[in-house]
Amino acid sequence: MAATNSFDLKSLPAQAFQWVKDRVQKIDLFDETKADLQAESPWYQLGAMYYLTWMVVLFTGVILVALYLPTTAQAFNSVDLLSHNSLGSILRGMHKYSGDAMIIAATLRVYRMWFTAEYKNKGELTFILAILLLVIAMYSGLSGYLLIWNQRAFWATKVFATFPTYLDITPANWAWPWDFAHYKNSWFIPNAIGAVTKVIGNLTHQGFSTSQILMGGSSIGQATMTRFYSLHFALSLILLVLSELYFYKNRMKRINLKKPVVFLILSMLVFTAIIFPAESGTRSNPEVTPLPILSDWYFLALYQLLKYMDPYWATIWTLGIPFVTIGLTFLDWGPERNWLKRPIFTTIGIMAGIEFVVFSMLIIANMANIDTDPPYWFAHMIMMITIGQFWHWGMYKQRFPMTFWVLFNLVTSTWYLIFWHMVVENPKLAGAFGGHTFSAWLAATFQGADVSISFANWYWSLLWFGFSVLQMLVAGFLFWANRRRRDEREAAGQLEGASA
Repeated sequence: MAATNSFDLKSLPAQAFQWVKDRVQKIDLFDETKADLQAESPWYQLGAMYYLTWMVVLFTGVILVALYLPTTAQAFNSVDLLSHNSLGSILRGMHKYSGDAMIIAATLRVYRMWFTAEYKNKGELTFILAILLLVIAMYSGLSGYLLIWNQRAFWATKVFATFPTYLDITPANWAWPWDFAHYKNSWFIPNAIGAVTKVIGNLTHQGFSTSQILMGGSSIGQATMTRFYSLHFALSLILLVLSELYFYKNRMKRINLKKPVVFLILSMLVFTAIIFPAESGTRSNPEVTPLPILSDWYFLALYQLLKYMDPYWATIWTLGIPFVTIGLTFLDWGPERNWLKRPIFTTIGIMAGIEFVVFSMLIIANMANIDTDPPYWFAHMIMMITIGQFWHWGMYKQRFPMTFWVLFNLVTSTWYLIFWHMVVENPKLAGAFGGHTFSAWLAATFQGADVSISFANWYWSLLWFGFSVLQMLVAGFLFWANRRRRDEREAAGQLEGASA
């Protein structure tokens, strides 16, 4: 009797356990299993660099604890006193710059794993841990940022701590389905999102509760200082215990770096701490808001994103970036690991790097206005992924990725154009032209009514829609041409076979 490949629900838990087990056995925390590759390329030394700089952060942090006073009244003075002492200034500088180096190493390591597809061949958990190590390093730095208790850190933390409250705000143009007085002016998609947010928010108050937990109340004060001080320690302590258990169990060498490299890294940290001492700034003042409000460098791009988007959607995007990054790796189904032969994922990686740098530069220059700035960042995303799709088609002639992307662009650009610019931005058209409908918008336009169109979004939405149509036509032509060439080759082969 032939074996069947039918899905066996009873074996699903065992298969899931085996899937996890296979990947746990290949976990690589700090590139400790890549000693042979580290001799060939410094890119494979990034994990060891992360661990080395992290040890410097822990060592200097333990010393600074004995000299720091974690109270709102004394914190700034204790940090400022350290800054005016030569040894204290070097310790502060090494602690700060080691933390920055740790984040840089973690970021570059994630990019290396992305471009070399190290998440393949049972490397998914290793990539997830690399993302987690980066997030832990960033939030450890953020929690320590407040401890200076200067003006910049205070207000940057206030933005960060109040950021989750936007999750409790339902999207615009939302109404319950039974609220007929307002439902006729709303659409299904924002209604569905608003309903989910509203129900969860009523049960958990997830945004307000998260903010309260972070700040220890409704404003930043001593409770906030205590919580961030504890969080700053807890993140490193938990990671240290888990990593040491891992190394002890697997008998792995922690730092696969040659002594000259270790000496060079430590010397660079000391040199930087001496030449560019860590600043203390001015004491925090809740009554004076600095403009612009800037966080440390690794969160600048997210602050700019908040300026370019509605706060609700900016919050969703910010929380979703790590999950989207991890989720995309499970869509990279092919066995190919060369970045030049994975065009879609390569262009996504390049796009992310460009937007991180550009967003960070824009917020430093204080250049952002959600009402007037064209959505260059969104157009850049669409263009880069489109380049990747056509590049992929040119290499593999696969119709599914191209078809999905073309239809996604066409549907979303059409929905955004009609819904946002003919419904949300023009509520006054309801009474004059019979409701929020396409015909009402056309009537208002042709009769010369003021339709309150935002230049920054309206014309760019038209361009996106036109680009989507053009993309569909080009893709259709490529599909047709490829099919024709294939038919010609088949006909030529049949003709040669008949003549033979």
